[in-house]
Amino acid sequence: MKLVALLVSISLVGCANVPRSQSMTYTGIPLEQLEQIKLGQGDCSQIDQRISYYEQQLVLHGTWGKNPEELSEPDRRYNSAGKILIWSLRIGCNNPNRYKS
Repeated sequence: MKLVALLVSISLVGCANVPRSQSMTYTGIPLEQLEQIKLGQGDCSQIDQRISYYEQQLVLHGTWGKNPEELSEPDRRYNSAGKILIWSLRIGCNNPNRYKS
């Protein structure tokens, strides 16, 4: 029984130390770099992970689900850049000729 309690304690402590994801702005990648991200056919193999990542960035930045007219100009630009990436993946990966060189 003590072994089970010890294992539960260790697992809880381990979970508490998992770093949280941070918005791209907070990790040192400025808005200008977010706007410069280029997507290609190679990104389609991980479409779900990439879309989830960009959505998470918008949530952490506080712009996900917000009315763009209610956002400040920098937040509006960040929100726009993130949504452009998301929709570029959704549309581009469903159109096999989109990313051909």
